Amino acid sequence: MVSNMMAASATNASKDKSVLDGAVADDDYTSAMSHLTIGVQIQELSKRLQNTTEELHQQVRDKHGALLQQATHAGRFDAALNSLAEDVQRVRATGHRLKSQVDNQYQLVENQTQVLGRLHEVSHLLRSAGTLLTLTAKLKNTKDVLRQAELHFELGQLIEDKELKDIEFIQAERAYVLSSRQKIRNLTQMQLVTGLQERNQTQVVNALKIFMNFNTLEKSLENLLATFIADMEQSLKECFAGTDISVLNKADAMRSPTHGGNGAAKAGAARGPGKAPQLTTTQNFRAKFWKSLHWLLYDELYESCTQIKLLKTALEQINQFGYTSESSDQCIPQRFWQRVQQLLRKSFDECSQHVNQTLQEGLSKLLTSARGLEQRLNNEFQFDNELFAPLEVGYVSKCAANLKACLAGVDLPGNETVDNFIRVASTELSAALIDSRLSNAIANVFIACGKELCTKLEAQIKLGADSKQVVDLPNLQQQQNTQLANVLYYYKDSVRRMLNDLQLQFEKTPGAARANIARSLEQADLLIGTILQQIMESIITAISIIILSMHREPGLNTDRLATTGPSMYMKELQEFVSRSWSHHIELFDDKEMTSKCGQELAKRCIELFIHNLCILRPLSSAGRQRLKQDCLHMEQALKPLCPNFAELGKPSRLLRAMSLLIVQSPEELVKQTVGADSLVPSYIVLLLLFGHAGAELQSPHTTANWSNERLIEWLDGHTAEREKLELISGALQRYRDNARRKNIQQYDEIYPMMVDYFELALKAIS
Repeated sequence: MVSNMMAASATNASKDKSVLDGAVADDDYTSAMSHLTIGVQIQELSKRLQNTTEELHQQVRDKHGALLQQATHAGRFDAALNSLAEDVQRVRATGHRLKSQVDNQYQLVENQTQVLGRLHEVSHLLRSAGTLLTLTAKLKNTKDVLRQAELHFELGQLIEDKELKDIEFIQAERAYVLSSRQKIRNLTQMQLVTGLQERNQTQVVNALKIFMNFNTLEKSLENLLATFIADMEQSLKECFAGTDISVLNKADAMRSPTHGGNGAAKAGAARGPGKAPQLTTTQNFRAKFWKSLHWLLYDELYESCTQIKLLKTALEQINQFGYTSESSDQCIPQRFWQRVQQLLRKSFDECSQHVNQTLQEGLSKLLTSARGLEQRLNNEFQFDNELFAPLEVGYVSKCAANLKACLAGVDLPGNETVDNFIRVASTELSAALIDSRLSNAIANVFIACGKELCTKLEAQIKLGADSKQVVDLPNLQQQQNTQLANVLYYYKDSVRRMLNDLQLQFEKTPGAARANIARSLEQADLLIGTILQQIMESIITAISIIILSMHREPGLNTDRLATTGPSMYMKELQEFVSRSWSHHIELFDDKEMTSKCGQELAKRCIELFIHNLCILRPLSSAGRQRLKQDCLHMEQALKPLCPNFAELGKPSRLLRAMSLLIVQSPEELVKQTVGADSLVPSYIVLLLLFGHAGAELQSPHTTANWSNERLIEWLDGHTAEREKLELISGALQRYRDNARRKNIQQYDEIYPMMVDYFELALKAIS
């Protein structure tokens, strides 16, 4: 059948092609016919129609079998379509019948489900109503408030059920439950307030349990915190208005948890519209202000914090008993304290100008109350350091003005100026030491003013040749310098005594204030040292000249000991040291610094004396004994500078050692130890050995063509042991070269000992 249909399709396609070709031919024919007459055109059309008819007949004859076959297939196809249409009708009828059966069953189930749902709702309402009636009956028969709260917890959802609200027979019980709930809430709120005020932890715990059963614990705590803050805010307003709130609160015993609401309201009513204003002086206002503010922080806020601590403990106890709450007991104190500080910060920022000025100028009083509260609460609640920072500027400015007023108009400060300055500074520091941050700020102000005081004194210090002379009594410039130095010392000593008086307060307030103030005294020490230094330089110069004169001392190369007393240069040294010290140095009151100067001067004298002593040539035995006595007299000469000679340490021991070395033989000298453990430096021993040698073995400075004075200066400027040994090595090398050049058969007997000792000394420092 399919093949027949395909053959028919091919036949139709060929027919269509023939028609198409004929259509094209007709178009050509029509174009040609348009030029002929009508009769001719009719004949031509008849002819073509005849040809077309014959052609169709011929095609029918040619395709007769195929046409019959197609006609047969078309009949069969039509019969099949009719059969299929009957089957579709039967299936459709069956579907409608099944749908009708399903719809009936579904409708039946749906109706029964609705009935069951209504029955279930009624049953639930009846059970809920029964439960509500049962719990209400228990509620009426229960006297224990906590048990009633537990029953209310069970009744909570039932009372809020919208469907139960419309049932008439339970309206009375429902109204009773609502009324009972409100009464218990009000009673519990009063119990909580009373329990906090009376420190009754059991009562507070029971109240909190009741709030938990009502699911209002968080809201109740929030309301309680809001009440605390509101009462404190009202008290702050009354305080800033100049009202003595401590008196008002004592007169009103029945108050809110913070003891601040009703009394504050009464105070506010007293200043209401139409009332006569209360006139007061600034001094009276500030007295009431600070009294009220101290009471507010030290008493009222302490009471609130104590109640918050009790509330926290009660919440912890509830959690231990297995109760769970959405509120965190650890956050209650933090939330409260955070709000307190926010309130204080807002109040300080928004207060009137005169109140802000009062707060700034009396910041130390405010901090005293705040720190007192912290200590009273065992530091469980602590104020942020930044809370009082905006008030520090005014307070520090006031303190700076008070301190600068002591120095204003004073060009040459004296002891009275220092006393006034220290008195004001002590007062300001004592007040500021309640807080480490504030004490550091005031300490910096004090240091700046102290620097100004020292700068004024520094401007009066005289420098120059007249202020350095020590050959006569002090002149006017030296007297003025001494007076300035004593004022500086008096200032320094007064500051130290002030710090000692405030020692306990400094210990209570850790910080760098004390150390910074003590460190600032270095400027005074520097100025005193500057005045002393120029005198000390002149004294050292004079002493150096006197000691250097020992090289011109007669009798050092004689065989007879001329006298048992000190040499002439030593007498002059003793006289000069005693006179210069008493006339120029003892006049300074800073004995600690003069003592240090005396020790440094004594060490310098010993060093100069030893350097000159070891290069003396020629010396006889009697001269050496005389120098030994001079070593002993040197100790006496230095007594004014250093009464306890042993305090000098190594220089004192070296001087006493020189009194023995100066009289020892070369063989004994080379037995001296070398190295870091040796008391006497190696170069000193070698220089002493030069004194025992002959003239051919010249001293190092003679070899270098130096004077004694230049050698002493060189030794002072070169402290390294190696440099001094190198200088001595040059002298020994030159002696050896001269001996070889002159073809001397035998060296000086001291030379080999010096070379051996020199090599030992050189190895010791390598």
